Amino acid sequence: MAVIKSYQSFDWKPCTIVPVIASFDTEGHIRPLYVRINNASFRIESYWEKKSYANISEFMCHILDGDCMRAIALTYYHDSQTWTIPR
Repeated sequence: MAVIKSYQSFDWKPCTIVPVIASFDTEGHIRPLYVRINNASFRIESYWEKKSYANISEFMCHILDGDCMRAIALTYYHDSQTWTIPR
């Protein structure tokens, strides 16, 4: 039986991979626009980027869920082009 080694942070972190629509510019800035969580799509109303690490960007976002503004944390892994939220 072959052993698969993983070098991605999201493989061992308790997180869920989510689809995100984002804007990328030529200078490397990322702006998350929409996120899909449990088959529901949410527009990101506002966000701020936390300190980024090597090939990882973290965003604190506000989404409108009905009449309630909710905060979510999005993490983007540049190497694998993967977005996650905490479980």
